[in-house]
Amino acid sequence: MITIELITADGVAHDLDECVAWSVDGIAGMLAVPEKRGRDLVIPQAHGELHLPGKKYAATNVVLRPWVRGVNPDGTIPEAGDGRLVFHRNLRTLLTWFTVDEQVALRLTLEDGTARQIVGEVIDAIAPDVDGRGRDTVGRLSVALRCASPFWTDVDPVSQVVAAGAPVVLTEFAGATAPMEDLLLVFGPQNNPRLAQPSTEIFVQLNRVITAGQTITVDTQLWQVFGSAGVAGGIYEDLAYGGRGTSRWFALRPEPGGGTPVVELTTTSGAGGSVTVTGRRKYKIA
Repeated sequence: MITIELITADGVAHDLDECVAWSVDGIAGMLAVPEKRGRDLVIPQAHGELHLPGKKYAATNVVLRPWVRGVNPDGTIPEAGDGRLVFHRNLRTLLTWFTVDEQVALRLTLEDGTARQIVGEVIDAIAPDVDGRGRDTVGRLSVALRCASPFWTDVDPVSQVVAAGAPVVLTEFAGATAPMEDLLLVFGPQNNPRLAQPSTEIFVQLNRVITAGQTITVDTQLWQVFGSAGVAGGIYEDLAYGGRGTSRWFALRPEPGGGTPVVELTTTSGAGGSVTVTGRRKYKIA
């Protein structure tokens, strides 16, 4: 069973089905693919345009169109004469949930129990045209959320250890369809580790020796790099990174054709090195 919840700033999850008659008219409004920013290059006296790869994604809109009806939270029909009152109560409750905070999170739980969410700000809400009488009162509300971060994201992070020496398929990140740039990389003892995704040529490298019992963490979301107890300073100066399609220190992308990301860790100390990759899978659509 698919469920759609609204998460307000206090962390409370509100089940939209408590206030609507037939869910939110499916998930069609959550399947819009984010647009890309930028344009291809027009070449004078040449047909068409020159394709410019690596365009970034723009903010996206999620539009919900729930059918509001005078039903109780458990889905039962109220007593005769109460339907109209319950309808207006449900309509007020829905609009309050959507607009009480600056931003709200929309969480979708799929049939397999996995959940993903997106955060947005309500930019438009169109009150429904009310039809019917009493317990048969019904109206279709339309709510549009502007999501500055355009991708749906797993609620819970995943982690996988990558050992040095050979390419590793990041099976924990299987199914992701959007770039993943908010990552936590924890490098264990090794010499001059270099983590790369060969298909994108994106890499991050630490030009130093990490001794036994020490770790160095690279946080690509907060732009921080720090060591455990005993690690000498100057880590930022020892950090190198590069590759196409991202300005972050490191990022993961689905492989060509939508495959699971493949990465490789190399070191100058041979076998034995490792890095733990932690992050949330991201999706272009719900």
